Amino acid sequence: MTQSQQFASPPPAQNAPKPTKFGALAWTSLILGLVGILGSPIILLNNLTAIVAALGLILGIIALFGTKRILALIGIGLCVAGIAITVAVQGNTAEELDKAFNDPGSASGESGDSGQATWGERFTWESGVTVRVSKPATCTPSEFAGVGNNERAVKFAVTVISDSDESVNTVDLTPSGDATFNDRKAETIFDSGSDCGDGGMASTTVLPGKKYSYDVAYAVGQKPGELQLVFDPMLGQEAVFIGKV
Repeated sequence: MTQSQQFASPPPAQNAPKPTKFGALAWTSLILGLVGILGSPIILLNNLTAIVAALGLILGIIALFGTKRILALIGIGLCVAGIAITVAVQGNTAEELDKAFNDPGSASGESGDSGQATWGERFTWESGVTVRVSKPATCTPSEFAGVGNNERAVKFAVTVISDSDESVNTVDLTPSGDATFNDRKAETIFDSGSDCGDGGMASTTVLPGKKYSYDVAYAVGQKPGELQLVFDPMLGQEAVFIGKV
């Protein structure tokens, strides 16, 4: 062994890998952000996932000072999106609930405190009796109906629903005679010999928990306009149906 071999210097040490700083926090922020996004549309659960996303946001901000900055930014973005979606969903839900409690008519197709509704909707009195008027349909009166040449006939199906404890007679729920079309009186068509019907004059008793439908038709102008029907029974408030025909 030569002297040069005996005192040879050791090989240079390899560079050790640089340790990551706050890498775990960046990954945690990303995972919590995903949880916040997935849970944000689910009512009640999104309360918890929003808290999780808020925690992930804090961890992501801390991770920005580490070596996984891009990963931290992605986690922060997901967390912010999860919180924003949760706020939007809960705001929309609160608005719908507010409508349901303060204006039950608009939520269920019924008229509100004003007593006004339109075709396809319904009006319910405090007694539990409901009247619903269908959308208008064209009918063809016979020559004996007395409808002028400059008029057309529209027909409605009126449905009476009794959710009260007492029976209801449909005569009490026939539209009153002050139906108007474009601010002029609209005449009821009594024509049992055609598909326009007999004006809804048939008297029928609707038992509690039952319903009954009848047709009523009106002579209106040739051009489209606004028709108003008023139900004025011995049940208190008038039910007014207004719409285009």
